[in-house]
Amino acid sequence: MQDSTTVKPHIMERQAYLQKEVAEISAIYRRCFPGHALQLVVEEGDDPARTDPVVLDAGQAVQAQHLSSQYLGRIDLPGPHPDAPVIRAVLRIPRTPTKGEIANAEAPWRAPRVLRPLFRVAPGAYEYIRYTAERFRAGRIRRHNWKKLPFGKGSPILVPSVQPDAAARPAILIGFHWLEVGGAEKMAFDTVNWALAAGLRVFVVASVPSIQRLADRLPDHPDVTFIRLDRYLPPRLWPLYLERLAIEENIRLIHIHHCSHLYASLAHLRVSVPWIRVLDSTHIVEYVDGGYPRMSGVWSNYIDLHHVISGELVDFYRDRFHVPHRVKLGRMLTRHDGEVALPALNMTVGAKVLRVAFIGRYYYQKRPIVMARTLGALARWARRNGVELRATLVGEGPFRREVEQLVRSYGLGDAVEFLSASADVPGLLRKSDILLLPSNNEGLALVCYEAIEQGCIPISTDVGSQREIVPSGLLVPHDPGAAVRRSVAIVNRLWRDGTFLAEQGAAMQACYRRLAADPTAEEVLMPIYRAAATGAPALDDIL
Repeated sequence: MQDSTTVKPHIMERQAYLQKEVAEISAIYRRCFPGHALQLVVEEGDDPARTDPVVLDAGQAVQAQHLSSQYLGRIDLPGPHPDAPVIRAVLRIPRTPTKGEIANAEAPWRAPRVLRPLFRVAPGAYEYIRYTAERFRAGRIRRHNWKKLPFGKGSPILVPSVQPDAAARPAILIGFHWLEVGGAEKMAFDTVNWALAAGLRVFVVASVPSIQRLADRLPDHPDVTFIRLDRYLPPRLWPLYLERLAIEENIRLIHIHHCSHLYASLAHLRVSVPWIRVLDSTHIVEYVDGGYPRMSGVWSNYIDLHHVISGELVDFYRDRFHVPHRVKLGRMLTRHDGEVALPALNMTVGAKVLRVAFIGRYYYQKRPIVMARTLGALARWARRNGVELRATLVGEGPFRREVEQLVRSYGLGDAVEFLSASADVPGLLRKSDILLLPSNNEGLALVCYEAIEQGCIPISTDVGSQREIVPSGLLVPHDPGAAVRRSVAIVNRLWRDGTFLAEQGAAMQACYRRLAADPTAEEVLMPIYRAAATGAPALDDIL
């Protein structure tokens, strides 16, 4: 028989968790349906992230197919009067994630069954097949909608009577894709801090259900609230909830960071709460469907300002959607007083040790298999030239297991160190000669900024906006086999040719300084945040 003293803390912890989630559910549905009585059926889910909330149509009864063996009970919230219509919903509280699930968002990757034998004997051939398939899909990009949705400016004689609660301090709604590791997410977290510093109250939502591992990185501040719509509200109801939130909390500004449900809510919000101003930040044009910049451009008539991180995206909005006057470039850099001081290169000609780094998520976008094959090719080069190869790989993700196996198969088990995503990246880059970035696609990789700041040479595929930060002499082809070969050729020339090494070092520092001279994201966004905190007239003047 189990000792009750060992069980009780676990039970109390679970009860506290359930009570917290019940309070979140009640607050969301009370705000979304203020004129209704609510009957909210609650179950415990079997997934740590996905909850698939179901809201039944008025008058529809709960059916057996809505329920499971994890049924917990019902929340009853009375309406404003006895005859108020009833809304019923079936909601699942996600179970607590395991330590393994917290460490890895997805199960370890495996090649498709039909290609698994090929991958085992020739990972390069597998990568080429996938690369070819990606290029074929990219050729079909025009099948997606690229036309701006129409929307007029309205008339001053037709203004909704509803106004925001002036008693509440002005607030901003910031929409994340999710609260996980990523460049867009880093920017979103920065904007939360900037908005708070500008004097705004901050409400945060995320469109993709996930464990939201980085939620604890939101400022622990009474003016910052993370609303779990991703868990408990179907996307079709987001516009209704956000309308009520805007009115009751005096939302003056919406900032969208790759948050698809917020884009989809804009039509309703522009009609129901027209005082709200909207801006978004975009990072990367996806090959297959244009990604969030295409989505942003389609909604452009509903958006007051597009903030972008690269010159490529400035051109994208101008050429594709003809809105150059509403696009502002703001680099993901910190403004320094005076000229940026960059260190000398870590790499020296003819060195007996070559130190290589890879920093990124182990997802296909970063092509970790191509990175591992490059390490194998560099190991062969190093043996021929009497060089000791040392590599440090930082990150987590589903491809990590396969990379570890490839590294062992190349006989590099003792030469390669694997570190978690929490590693000291600047410290590692300060001790590294080369950064490998063989990505399938990039916006403008932050790690390249960081590498140059620490004297590390980035070798990157010529994709996305990488050409803005990486000089042409350090770019490699997109084709995976050619990328491996060219990476080794560049390393060989850097190692042998002092003039080439110096030229590439000067060129990459010149790229960095050109970008550092551009406005930063903070310089573009903070005046808007301050105007929103001051009041509507100030915001109208700046947007």
